[in-house]
Amino acid sequence: MKWSYKGRNIRPYRFMVQMLGLAFIFGQMMGLPPFGTHPLLRRIFLPNASCRYINEAPTSCYYYQLQDGFTQGYSNAYIDVILMVLIVLLLIILLGRIWCSWLCPFGLVQEGLIKLRELTGLPPLRMKWRTRVILRRIKYAFLFFTVLLSVPIGISALGLGGCQSTLALPFCQVCPAKGFFTIAQQLIGLEPWSTTLPWLAVVSLVLFLVCSFFIDMAFCRICPMGGVMALMSRLSLPWLRKDPNKCTRCKVCLRVCPLDHDRVYEDMEADDVGSEDCILCGKCVEMCPEEGCLTMMYGPFSVKSSRRPRKIGLSGSQDRKKNRPEAGNGK
Repeated sequence: MKWSYKGRNIRPYRFMVQMLGLAFIFGQMMGLPPFGTHPLLRRIFLPNASCRYINEAPTSCYYYQLQDGFTQGYSNAYIDVILMVLIVLLLIILLGRIWCSWLCPFGLVQEGLIKLRELTGLPPLRMKWRTRVILRRIKYAFLFFTVLLSVPIGISALGLGGCQSTLALPFCQVCPAKGFFTIAQQLIGLEPWSTTLPWLAVVSLVLFLVCSFFIDMAFCRICPMGGVMALMSRLSLPWLRKDPNKCTRCKVCLRVCPLDHDRVYEDMEADDVGSEDCILCGKCVEMCPEEGCLTMMYGPFSVKSSRRPRKIGLSGSQDRKKNRPEAGNGK
């Protein structure tokens, strides 16, 4: 008899949420009139769930607004930037990096490319520990240089106003969303084919697709929006709990993690084993073979815990029939 193993099932729920997020993105392309009618809603800059290159979107990602606010906010003492940051911090506290793994359209695209690679039978490229550490720091470098370039442009006394058209949005120039959403709108007829893309946008989109095909969640490793969320991870309500007493150090959590998050395996003291790399996708909780060892938490509340896999035989129905009393035997 062949056996399969069934543990905690999280992927279907996450896939449904990702589909809802994709529908929301498509709705933005089509206009979503009710969403942008109230002035307050236009100030809710959604992390990883909107983009300024969606023509009809009433809002944008907060990273665009951060760059734009630093560039133009010197005259009003960056009041708009402060308000935007407060709103974004609230959203990050409420959902943490769930924005990355459950709602970001690029997360869904990368997972689709991973499935495509698996169908071809190609193994993923595994990076050395030192390379992973360097990539972790790149997102913070993006964040630093964004501020470093944007703030001086907005100060008229420095005479850099002429650079606003080329340097005011440094990350947006290399973000693959610029090419991705422009081409997507062209394909569904919302953007004329005469619209041209800068060569840098085309190169960044190609690199995104190629790297995401060979390296699991490649863009998530360097995304500065994820970097901002990582800095706030200790304040976020969603978190990953580990019971060290139940951990057998089997390394399943490390093997299934798309971002090679090693703390969930190595840390045998802290309850909270999330870190800057953990995007709370739940794969480790889903695949952990120890009952209650890993738990997805929301504040003090347990959402999903790992459970010991149950053996399911292909002829399980026949086994149940054998153990069932025969009708009419009186026993």
